[in-house]
Amino acid sequence: MFRRVAVVVAVACLLVLSPVTPMTASWVAEDHTRSDVGPSFEDRVSRLVDEEPQPAAPVEEEVLVLVRLERGARLPGGFAVDVRETYTREGARHLRGYVPLTAVHDLSVDPRIEAVRIEGSRLDTGEHVARGVGAIGADDLHRAGLTGENVTVGIIDTDFRVSDPEIAGQIAAYRSFGGSGGSWQHGTAVASVVADTAPDANLYLAAVGETTSPESYRAATDWLVDSGADVVLDAGSYLGQPSDGTGEVAAIAEATAEETVFVAAAGNYGRSHWHGRANLDERARVQFRPGVTANYIADGASLSGPVRVTARWEDVGDEGYELLLYRQTVGPDPVVARGTGVVGRPVTHLTANVREGRYYVVVRAPDGPSGRLTVYANHALSQRSVTGSLTAPATAPGVLAVGTVGADGQVAAFSSRGPVGDRLGVDLVAPDTVAAPGTDAGEGTSYAAPYVAGTAALVVEGHPTFTPEQVRSVLRYSAVDVASEGPDTVSGYGRLDARAAAEFAVEFERYAALNASITEASAAGTSD
Repeated sequence: MFRRVAVVVAVACLLVLSPVTPMTASWVAEDHTRSDVGPSFEDRVSRLVDEEPQPAAPVEEEVLVLVRLERGARLPGGFAVDVRETYTREGARHLRGYVPLTAVHDLSVDPRIEAVRIEGSRLDTGEHVARGVGAIGADDLHRAGLTGENVTVGIIDTDFRVSDPEIAGQIAAYRSFGGSGGSWQHGTAVASVVADTAPDANLYLAAVGETTSPESYRAATDWLVDSGADVVLDAGSYLGQPSDGTGEVAAIAEATAEETVFVAAAGNYGRSHWHGRANLDERARVQFRPGVTANYIADGASLSGPVRVTARWEDVGDEGYELLLYRQTVGPDPVVARGTGVVGRPVTHLTANVREGRYYVVVRAPDGPSGRLTVYANHALSQRSVTGSLTAPATAPGVLAVGTVGADGQVAAFSSRGPVGDRLGVDLVAPDTVAAPGTDAGEGTSYAAPYVAGTAALVVEGHPTFTPEQVRSVLRYSAVDVASEGPDTVSGYGRLDARAAAEFAVEFERYAALNASITEASAAGTSD
């Protein structure tokens, strides 16, 4: 039972300054509503907005409260409670959410409210700090004084809720590159993991929206670099881009990685990706394997809800490919959705909200293809390619590509992997737990990558003279091997270990000059 209380729990006053992720950003992004997986892709070009950053309104100090209402009562009007959870216990309705600190007293004296309990702030209670922080040992570094102070982390995503108590205290700047007004849950969840891992880092947030263009994406990365970002994080997957690291997004990411530590999610397509040469049957349908033209969604199981499929091709005729979604029935199977092509790009996207049933994808090539085809889906495919599922910008050279490792120490089956282009595969794997209430975050590489970005911020704080390549080396070489010995396509160098990274960084810096001289001497000897 609760006792009526009117307790004041101090929470850091939050001030947001605004000068100044995506299957969601058109040719660029991945579905962020899923596990990590948000698209409606390349069919339009986003317009750069907010040319000059504008100050945002101050965020009032808030606390997390648990409210119990009288039987049958509703929350009285006039109370601005940001409800994150509701449930019924012992016949009474309970609400948990954030309220302005100034409203707690009014709640506690309202006759329709039986009890109010202040549960404290995220950092006071630890309740809303993601479990992965302890799993990688970052909490030990916090206690030792490494918190990301004076380090800037730039985050690219669909959009963000800048007033969210989980991140508002660390936001130094926000800017929209055609992205404001999009879904904020994914970006907020990603930013919250960075905030948990590096609780004193400054966050610069770049919103690129549900779709974006190469020009807008470049403007976002340039703004982050020009703003002094030590680390840049993009947790999206840009499915309209080439999978070999040669597209516009990869080129922009590669250039950005020369100036900052660029971290990217590997993608969630380990079980929902197919690639190969488009061999056709007599009806111009692609054979995913000899004689098989139906690729079942959800591995052939019954499903309902959103279905999203993207096809990208090379060297095809003018008509391109036709992407069709069928529903399996007792009679002739009907087409229930058709993909939409993107003008000027070799890609088509299919989005549908389906009722319970079994569904499969068929790809047709009326004009007769002569090249390779790649298919991505937001559910497992019955015909899939285990290798080569890494997505841009994680395909770019110089970028730290991050996959997901489960609590059992095994790399998640959905986690994308290599090899692609010149890359063996991912660089690191990390946990993917999120604690921020109300973001509906599931599992996925989108939520593993921010642990690496946050840890990079801790390394930069301890060693501000490190170059981006030195930070990347520290994170790679301090990782814990979890698969075959040495770097591999699935887990890269291994599982992120923040504690080991901090220790290794000390030795790395101590012998940096010696190692550099050895490298230079070796290079000189080779040239001779």
